[in-house]
Amino acid sequence: MRVNLEARAAAAESRRAQTRARLIKAAMTVIAEKGPEASSIEDFVASAGVSRGTFYNYFPTYEDLLHALNTEISEALDKTLEPVGSEIDDPAVLLATVTHRIFAAYALDPVRGWLALRIESVAIPRQAVFEARFDAVYRSAVASGRFRDCEVAAARNLAFGAFRMGQRDMVLGAVAPDHAVDLVSLILIAFGLTPSESIKISREAFREAKEATRRPD
Repeated sequence: MRVNLEARAAAAESRRAQTRARLIKAAMTVIAEKGPEASSIEDFVASAGVSRGTFYNYFPTYEDLLHALNTEISEALDKTLEPVGSEIDDPAVLLATVTHRIFAAYALDPVRGWLALRIESVAIPRQAVFEARFDAVYRSAVASGRFRDCEVAAARNLAFGAFRMGQRDMVLGAVAPDHAVDLVSLILIAFGLTPSESIKISREAFREAKEATRRPD
């Protein structure tokens, strides 16, 4: 009897996880196409093939769903980037590499890339994982003399703002993917590197990011 109960509980948990994943996937597609403000719960449940009551079992509010989507995108991307930090000693190179890797990841998965942009327009708590990663890299670069010493929040806003605008233009097809080379180079110049070193670092990071996307898992 105990084995049967445990098996049933495991099966029920598996079904719940599958339903939640289906809702997440459906919401990603709908919001990427329509935007968060134009999307509705009816859109999500229709796309996922579940009832409205089922939706509320997993996400009591629309904001809960958006927060779950933002968390999933951020955690998946952070997991992809995690090995990069242990491979690079120069914080300037690390920042360029991580930025180009994110651009490349969103280029490979345009639905997630567009969704990340759409979610930025909604007033939900931002994920702290990337802010903490940036702050640590910037402080390390300042301590080693690679970057100018300024308020880290100002540096973060400059880098994140430039990234979002670049990502937006790339998603819309307004610029080519190699637009990121000049964009990242300008960020590094703003942080204190020379133009010649900045463009060299950015070009190499761009090339490495393209190669990384071609490697088998």
